[in-house]
Amino acid sequence: MKFSLTPLAVVAMSALSASAYTIKFVNNCGYTVWPAVGKAPNGQPDNSVRFGARLNSKASTSFNVGDRELGIRAWGRTGCDANGANCATGRCNGGLVCNDAGITSNCILSEYGFGDNGPQWGGMRTFWNLSRAGLSGRPSLPLNIPTRLQGPDGQVVACTGGSCPANQCYLKDDDHGAVRNSPLGGTFTHTFCP
Repeated sequence: MKFSLTPLAVVAMSALSASAYTIKFVNNCGYTVWPAVGKAPNGQPDNSVRFGARLNSKASTSFNVGDRELGIRAWGRTGCDANGANCATGRCNGGLVCNDAGITSNCILSEYGFGDNGPQWGGMRTFWNLSRAGLSGRPSLPLNIPTRLQGPDGQVVACTGGSCPANQCYLKDDDHGAVRNSPLGGTFTHTFCP
């Protein structure tokens, strides 16, 4: 007798592998942007999650991240060479695919992490925000790319100018009004030059 997977088993296996969210990068700028994703829980780079690409003007690309990952960061780089290295802004170590999770980027980041609030507060969620907190102490550093981040449930935060509101973007470590949370899964749209 030949063994085969039943349709129910195939659906169950698909559900197990679909436990992820998507970061979709959209470049509305009039110039090329090199998006990057890295993982740095507690500020320590972990190369188990990495992504890099070249994104021409008016183009988009996506990257999937496991729902339970912590310390995920995404950002855009500008003025990079043909290999995605030596960028003018948002630079990192490692070239097109960074190996430092943006620790050296000195630019605006979108950040994501898993959390469980318990059943009375919505259960398991993805917490997310925009951040310039790593730029504290360097107030003259300009915003490298105006950025908007939209969650899968329609919530939006944006930092499009030199002084971003604290309820839209971390400017210092205690700007907790910038944090949003959404159900697991779905697509987070990280738009450059919204």
